[in-house]
Amino acid sequence: MKQKVIFIGNSIVAGYPWNKGKSFVSVLRRALKGEETAFSCGDAEAVIGQPDFAKNTGFDIINKGVNGDTTAGIAGRFEADVLAGDPDCVYFMTGTNDFIYRDATPEKAFANLQELAEAAEARGITPIYMTPLFVDAGKAECMWMSGFGISYDAVNRDVNDFSELIRSSGRLYADMNRAFDEYAKAFDDIDLVYFDGVHPMPDGHAFMAGEVIRFIDENRNALGL
Repeated sequence: MKQKVIFIGNSIVAGYPWNKGKSFVSVLRRALKGEETAFSCGDAEAVIGQPDFAKNTGFDIINKGVNGDTTAGIAGRFEADVLAGDPDCVYFMTGTNDFIYRDATPEKAFANLQELAEAAEARGITPIYMTPLFVDAGKAECMWMSGFGISYDAVNRDVNDFSELIRSSGRLYADMNRAFDEYAKAFDDIDLVYFDGVHPMPDGHAFMAGEVIRFIDENRNALGL
């Protein structure tokens, strides 16, 4: 039985600044079809290959990432980009731009996310939250929207609070925040982790794809696999 899965969110879902073929969503799509991807993790090398659960289940993986999007922006396109597609599951990665632009508090962003999850559930679609990545404040202050007076330390505090709300939501979530934070610690050079302090390097996207695979494997029953 084939599963249709939509990933919706911001520029990290879209794969910025790389082409979408290097995004974690594309790496995941290829892995589920049996194509291996190698990546570095500090001094170690790792390979993502086809997991056992994908050998008997087909997956239709769709990327609906939009650069710069917020929880409110996702809400505005949710009917067309998710509900109309009638997927089995929808993964949300969002929140960071809410805090960079100061559009929403963690509580407001989470309330927006909850409304989207409820809309999905009402249509028989399983919502899955993804905790957003921390930014590297020092690099981001120099390379991402420099001169706009953004406190990236404050952004990280909001990302942390938002992630805690996700963890306590009672819904399925893939804890990318903690996983990627541990991944980043394996490197001595932050330039190998982040392109600009906000967006991961291609190897980071490959790592994220592996984390999604691990999440799916650990939650097969809940995901209907």
